[in-house]
Amino acid sequence: MLLRLEELRKKPFSLLLAYPRPEADLLEERIRLLSSLGITHVELHGRKELAPNLRVLGKGYVGVVLAARTADGRRVALKVRRTDADRRDLTHEARMLAMANSVGVGPRLLAHHADLLVMEFIDGPHLPDWLSSRPERQILASVLRELLEKCRRLDEIRLDHGELSRAHSHVIIQPRPGGRFEPRIVDFESASDKRRPSNVTSICQYLFISGLSGLLADILGPVDREALVGALRAYKREMSDHAFSAVLEACGLITYK
Repeated sequence: MLLRLEELRKKPFSLLLAYPRPEADLLEERIRLLSSLGITHVELHGRKELAPNLRVLGKGYVGVVLAARTADGRRVALKVRRTDADRRDLTHEARMLAMANSVGVGPRLLAHHADLLVMEFIDGPHLPDWLSSRPERQILASVLRELLEKCRRLDEIRLDHGELSRAHSHVIIQPRPGGRFEPRIVDFESASDKRRPSNVTSICQYLFISGLSGLLADILGPVDREALVGALRAYKREMSDHAFSAVLEACGLITYK
């Protein structure tokens, strides 16, 4: 269902732009801002519900993520700061996402303001849901290798995502032409360039040691956990290309592209 911007002044749709306490002045400000950015509609679409029949792409402690449309019909994602958020603006997240974009990671940042981000819309299942469809071994291994390589690129620029040890809602598998699938890392709300990066170690722990390890073992076969833990420790110390190759080897992904 598509809603014109003027419809967002009405309850319950006003929650989409000013959750959880919409106020008239703030709504008007955000509607004007969206219009100035070329946004014409908001779409009720997604896995989460703000209220009955108000579906959104995501809801966190800082913001609500919505599907939206531009004047030329392009679908984009909007992150709108919550009225009760514990931070004053989304400037930090915009900077973190721009850093990630510089190495080809994350949804493309299209525009930003203190109260909202306009991003590339990424369509596809979250990683655990995609895995439940039991993709072929070759396809799965290639996707996981690409995911680890993206995490490596974040480590190289010293940007820590911060949530990849609980990556169930932070990795979307996007279908691409030719039957290919691309892992997309999303939500840089908790990212930092001030702490030591641990993207590769966090995602490997989630995939092969804790969260999804059983499901992955069913498709790819078991991983030698002792060897993987050793490789991750060495990588954490060195952060070198050689140490990263050893991690890929321990995960059983070195021969896949």
